[in-house]
Amino acid sequence: MQKKVIKIVHILEGFTGGLSTYACAVLPQLVQNGFDVTLVCSLKRSCPDVSKLISELRKTGVKVYTIPMARKINPFTDIYAFIIVLSLLLKNRFDIVHTHCSKAGVLGRLAAALTGVKIRLHSPHCFAFMRCGHRLTRLFYLFAEKLLGKLTTRFVAVSQSEAQVAINSNIAPYHKCVVVENGLSINKSSQNSALLSNIPASKVSLGFDKDTQIITTACRLVEYKGIFRFLEAARISNVPNVVFLIAGDGKLKTSAENFISENKLGDRVKLLGHISNMEEIYAISDVVVLCSDAEAQPYLLLEAMRAKCPIVATSVIGNKELISHEKTGFLVEPTPVSIATAIDKLLTCKNKRNELAENAYAYFCEHHTLEKQILKLIQVYKTCIGNENRQHATAKLSTEQPT
Repeated sequence: MQKKVIKIVHILEGFTGGLSTYACAVLPQLVQNGFDVTLVCSLKRSCPDVSKLISELRKTGVKVYTIPMARKINPFTDIYAFIIVLSLLLKNRFDIVHTHCSKAGVLGRLAAALTGVKIRLHSPHCFAFMRCGHRLTRLFYLFAEKLLGKLTTRFVAVSQSEAQVAINSNIAPYHKCVVVENGLSINKSSQNSALLSNIPASKVSLGFDKDTQIITTACRLVEYKGIFRFLEAARISNVPNVVFLIAGDGKLKTSAENFISENKLGDRVKLLGHISNMEEIYAISDVVVLCSDAEAQPYLLLEAMRAKCPIVATSVIGNKELISHEKTGFLVEPTPVSIATAIDKLLTCKNKRNELAENAYAYFCEHHTLEKQILKLIQVYKTCIGNENRQHATAKLSTEQPT
């Protein structure tokens, strides 16, 4: 008898930042491992090269449906998106529904429950209530997660700290949580080595003086990413001949431009916008910085580790799990002064930068390759399918017992 192919649908609200990295890295690998994989996502919040990325996903065998799902709560658009998701699940009869982030997590898990999909997985990628400043908003999101937790077969956290948040917040019991850490292909490290072979020339080719030291961050320009901490750190940093690069886009772009103008930082800070090929930027970066309020498991840090870049990161959930202070990077308080002080210390000590970079690369290779991530994820899927089959067989047997 031919083995049944497991049909999985991943549902995302946006296609940008870490979500797009996750989808483009993970989904083709699942197809290669024999799964039938579908992606349902919205393009309302997406990166500029989204059409190219979606096209490449389809070429790998991933089926892609785009729907009009928005991040903000809006009863009309949310109901419309929910109906579309509901109809897709009814039509395709998936074995597993795997949702990502808050909005897709709500609509996808509800639709899965209503259409009878027994295996409903959810990956928060940093719970919404950890990213909002307003207390009532936080409580609302937390309450919603607790309700939806009852509909969830497994929480597939990307870090141990994220799983612990789910347990401590009474969103899910311990036995419902599993950790599958983010990973990246190690193949690109060879590309980075080629770029690193002549850093001064690379700096010149990108428009910088060959002796300029480069500090880089890459993130969406939104509040919880701490972009103004980075800008303030650039203003108060004492090391001369340094340029601070910001790769990414978002709603705070205009505010960031105003800050740069008002503080006369035009020669010191550069807003790059969305960058498709970050490897070139990492290759010329003397330090990579992440200033977030909270993270799940940021791809920025994994990419910096793979590229052998020294790291400064705020000592917050998510970052602390990846960075061991003064071993694989500097962990600092989420204040501009702490960030600037750590940057200046690294810029004046090349030996320390080299030590941190090598240690971080070794840690990445041991714990965060894409191959390790895929093996763990496949095991989660197969375990869930096996458990469901056993429950189904037990239920069938009990109904067949003579009364």
